[in-house]
Amino acid sequence: MTRFLRSAAVGLMASAALVAAPDAAPPAAEARTVVAKSNTYERNVMRHINKRRANNGMRGVKASACVDRYAESRARRMANENRMVHYPGLRRVFTGCGGRLVGEIIARGRGFNKAAVVVRAWMHSRSHRDVILTRKFRQAGVGAWRDGSGTVFVSVVFRAP
Repeated sequence: MTRFLRSAAVGLMASAALVAAPDAAPPAAEARTVVAKSNTYERNVMRHINKRRANNGMRGVKASACVDRYAESRARRMANENRMVHYPGLRRVFTGCGGRLVGEIIARGRGFNKAAVVVRAWMHSRSHRDVILTRKFRQAGVGAWRDGSGTVFVSVVFRAP
């Protein structure tokens, strides 16, 4: 092999190694302090949801430990990432808990320290109200987390068996 070809081959191998090498790790994100809201808060969210359902001639939803795991996880993730978003993966409730219909409502705000306030806000939003008042839902789980600034992140996951 000529000297030129050998040099070119070594250069190509070095380039390939650089391209294939993983990028350096990004700088660590600033750690966020998040804490779970009390179980009392979560029970009160459920109580206010059921009160609104009863006011509309419907039965209430019952707490489900299985569904609650998903709601807790989703609310905690929102708090950790400081954003309000419907994360993909809600279908996992079907495989993890069973059922034929799943829905979620979420909230984020500093004014949501009282369960009645967050449920009232949902009831003033047609899309959230429609989820709360879906007759087929029989079970729900509530997750609520608060960050260091006092912002509350809430996820309610509903399930129809």
